[in-house]
Amino acid sequence: MRNAETITMKNTLRTYSHILQLRSDAIHEILQSERGIAFALKLFLIVSLIAGLGMWGELPAALRTPTMVERFDKVVADVGEAVATAVAAVESAAAAVQGRIERAVQTASAEFERRFGGLLNQLNAIFDRFASPRARLARLLTQRVVSVREIEEIVVAAQPTPAEMNQLLMRSGASDAETRRLLRLAGIAADQLAAVRAAEQAAVDAAVTELQPILDALSMTSSEFQEVLDQISATPEQVLQWLDRLSTTPEQVGALLSRITATPDKLKELVATARAEVERMAPPLGERPSRVIRLGGQWLASPLHYASEWMLFALVLLLAAKSIGGRATLPQHLGAVALSATPAIFFLVAYVPDLSSVASLPMASAVHTTGRILALIGVVWCGILLLKTLSVAHGFGMWKSAGAVLLALFGMYAAAPLAAVLASFFLLG
Repeated sequence: MRNAETITMKNTLRTYSHILQLRSDAIHEILQSERGIAFALKLFLIVSLIAGLGMWGELPAALRTPTMVERFDKVVADVGEAVATAVAAVESAAAAVQGRIERAVQTASAEFERRFGGLLNQLNAIFDRFASPRARLARLLTQRVVSVREIEEIVVAAQPTPAEMNQLLMRSGASDAETRRLLRLAGIAADQLAAVRAAEQAAVDAAVTELQPILDALSMTSSEFQEVLDQISATPEQVLQWLDRLSTTPEQVGALLSRITATPDKLKELVATARAEVERMAPPLGERPSRVIRLGGQWLASPLHYASEWMLFALVLLLAAKSIGGRATLPQHLGAVALSATPAIFFLVAYVPDLSSVASLPMASAVHTTGRILALIGVVWCGILLLKTLSVAHGFGMWKSAGAVLLALFGMYAAAPLAAVLASFFLLG
């Protein structure tokens, strides 16, 4: 049994070699029997599959190309890295600018104090000498920092109200003992000061309560909000005044912020939802196995693809050959056309895709150039073999076969389009 298979294989290879050598006797023997024509069609199938093996050169790229989920994760990581880099750059630039501004302000303040400090002190002394006690008190209330000594000098003459006294004490940083002494000098009881402070705190609490929708949208506590206000030297009452000037309310601002605010948790939830949708779009077997299966399907379908491209030409060629005296039947003619594809194994390397993504550039260029050279050899060989098989099948010479091929090409690419144009003109009027 094994010897018989070996003999069959040797005979097949010998026949294949005779076809490549353009031997008329081997071609005639094949085309004169149904078994030989079936052999020609099988040979076309095998050669097409061998040539299509070059498609598998795409396998490394198919396995190395990231899946949709991997590309999505990479995009998310790149965006996160870009945002972190941008934030770090902005923070660094802001810190540098802030440092420069602070140094500039300190330098300017020192220079101003050096040049005009004495003059201002003299003017203040003149103002204190001739201004009324209430005017001096009003000037102290405009200062951001007040000393205990300045308060001692003014409380006796001006008699500030408990509210004014509270403002002066808040700006002086006086100790408890100094506070009690200053209150005695001003004639203000401790409970009066406590009542003023309680009223001010109640006003602040009321303002913060009104601003609560904004705090909720920003996920901030009252203490955090107060720290922000301290940094910009503002109060909750002033924030309410700003909103009033803008003809808006805290509820409207909070609703707007809740729509545009994206917290890290919300962003993570959004990314997780999008990733789940991307995973749902992936094939059931996985993206990489599906690529391999798709590649295998394309390879197995390659003979049908080649046959569909050649079928119209084969039929037109049959009509052209018959018109100049060809005697082959349809099976013999199709067998002759199928035999002409015998050298198509030279197309193997030509079907290898671009390898620059998985191999070095010189290697990819060498494979590409080699494939083109071998493909050119295969095309020339297939063309010569087609003329030979046609001449054997239809019983005429090589020159007549060349005429049949040229006539078929003229009919497909010149006569048929011209006839279609003339028919359209005729139908349209």
